[in-house]
Amino acid sequence: MAESELLLKASDDHVSRLAHENDPHRALVELIWNAIDAEATRVEVELVRGDSNAIEKVVVRDDGHGIDRDELETTFGEIGNSWKRTSARTKNGVRLLHGQLGEGRLRAFALGSRVRWNSYSVDTSGVAQHITISGETGSRNVFPVAANPDERDRPASGTEFTAYNEQQKPLGQLEPRHARPHLIAQFAPALMHEKDLRISYDGVDLDPSEEILHDTLLDAEIEIDPWTKEPVAVRIIEWKTAKQRRILYGPDSQHFLFEEPGSDVEKQYLFSAYVTWQRITHENAHYLTLGELANNEMADLWQMTRDMIRAHFGERRRERRREQVVKWKDDGIYPYVGEPTNAAEQAERAVFDVVSGTLAGQISARKRDAQLTLALLRDALRHDPDNLTTIVHEVVALNEADRSSLTRLLGETTLPAIIRSANLVTARNKFLSGLEHLLFDPTDSSSVGERDHLHKILERELWIFGEGYHLMSSERSLTELLRVHLKLSELPTNDVSPVLRWDEKTGRTDLHIAARFREQGRVRHLVVELKAPSITGTRDHITQVEDYANAVVENKAFATSTSSWDFVLVVGDYDGNVTKRIKDHDEFAGLYHDPVPESGQPRVRAYVRRWRDILEENRTRLAFVTEALEHDPSIAEGLGHIQENYRDFLPASVGSAEDSEPATPTP
Repeated sequence: MAESELLLKASDDHVSRLAHENDPHRALVELIWNAIDAEATRVEVELVRGDSNAIEKVVVRDDGHGIDRDELETTFGEIGNSWKRTSARTKNGVRLLHGQLGEGRLRAFALGSRVRWNSYSVDTSGVAQHITISGETGSRNVFPVAANPDERDRPASGTEFTAYNEQQKPLGQLEPRHARPHLIAQFAPALMHEKDLRISYDGVDLDPSEEILHDTLLDAEIEIDPWTKEPVAVRIIEWKTAKQRRILYGPDSQHFLFEEPGSDVEKQYLFSAYVTWQRITHENAHYLTLGELANNEMADLWQMTRDMIRAHFGERRRERRREQVVKWKDDGIYPYVGEPTNAAEQAERAVFDVVSGTLAGQISARKRDAQLTLALLRDALRHDPDNLTTIVHEVVALNEADRSSLTRLLGETTLPAIIRSANLVTARNKFLSGLEHLLFDPTDSSSVGERDHLHKILERELWIFGEGYHLMSSERSLTELLRVHLKLSELPTNDVSPVLRWDEKTGRTDLHIAARFREQGRVRHLVVELKAPSITGTRDHITQVEDYANAVVENKAFATSTSSWDFVLVVGDYDGNVTKRIKDHDEFAGLYHDPVPESGQPRVRAYVRRWRDILEENRTRLAFVTEALEHDPSIAEGLGHIQENYRDFLPASVGSAEDSEPATPTP
């Protein structure tokens, strides 16, 4: 047996960061994709349990072409420079490739402290090979390699990966009841397209048909130039139990190079939207992270996709209402008999169907109770619309004062608008409680990182810094901040020179949010520098942020009196030196840098804020409506809200798998 060591061209701590060892589910997904990229037709995932029924070992087997020793260096030896970057198709041209960066194998450490690949292959001269590659968390960048002699009892080709969970990592999220629905949603396009591909999980094949509730294919066109349009397909699959809302983009109907959360587009239905456009590549897919700020055809694709998804689920809601009305008719409790005899009766029934369908989720499933409620609703619409509040009282038990208030409100706005406003305040209160837990809980806060977790969550909850900041670009250099500023000011963005700090280094900020107040013709920017709650702000911290502010003032490209910049440093606490810098008149907001702008220059200010102050400020802002709603969410409710909406951005150790599963909503 010939042995050697494969040394990754990266440090152990770099490999550790890339491994995402708190995300075993994603690790499993990457291993399965590696098998598919190896042209496997059969992939088997086995969960080996110990005496306590905990998962002690994870095995992934495939019948792909295996790892050729001659290709070992390019397959395993480099990070971010995989052979897949220069190839669009798999080794023998069977499929288009899914992966590209060569980082997927590193995620294997999320499944165990010790990992091993047994790979069988046939080299270009037809000689059979057997290679064993090992690794362990003690030295993540070193992989011992053993070239074994050929055995008689061996597969023609294929790879068997094994992760040994010797340190008892929490792998509960890999249990079939949690993992199967998500794996089906992830691999549904490939499984439905390639009939010979089979993926088994813990002894049972993944079958998309068992999980699909509704499958819709939508066609559209995207304009490339005034004379050219190209087809785009959006396949929306609604899931029965897979608790995810995702949008995936790719060049064909099986391979998706970029994915993002879809909960901001649709919050009720569980779905995956697969967007197919031939121009999507590994090189341009990253523009989708900028959304409408991309300022190219990817921005058009991003917006068009969202519009199509919203329109689809709007129609699905109308369809649900129609189905409910049909069911009431079949059950004999629909309050109208026969067909309408004139236009007035027809209009009355149309309004009744819309209102009753909207309230269907609140109407009792018992026939007798539902029949009474529907009859009262019919009479209210027919004789006195104000009596609608009486029906709502029968459903949700409002008292007399609340019924009067609701009657008055319905004269000024609509019931759906009232419900949306109440839901918004409720959701924000839950988010604040959950965020407080992530920041300060003794157990969970230690696993929450600024860039990997807080950043990704907060960039989707920008109201916490102020309602006006609704456009943003994440993790941008100061040069990119300039590009965003110029775009909002409708100025050219070509040939922008790099923006440097006083020390001639390029600055990099954690979060940049830019909003334009069109009615005033002004552009206002907010730049947030996030620090962990354990960090105490010092003179060095605020000086760094002040350097960013000065870079804006001193760069001629920012010279305009119609813009303003607020730089905010967020820390757990700050020391006495920082306290002395804060201006007395604005102590709560933490303003410490507010020079008077020169003529033709933007106003630039710098603040330092504590996490606790930001939470308190937002609770104070919501206090009045919160008290009116009688809603005081518990920590468990707040954490559950964040887990439901930001599961992909949280460490697996935050909350249990049982707690993190949201109940299936009823649209």
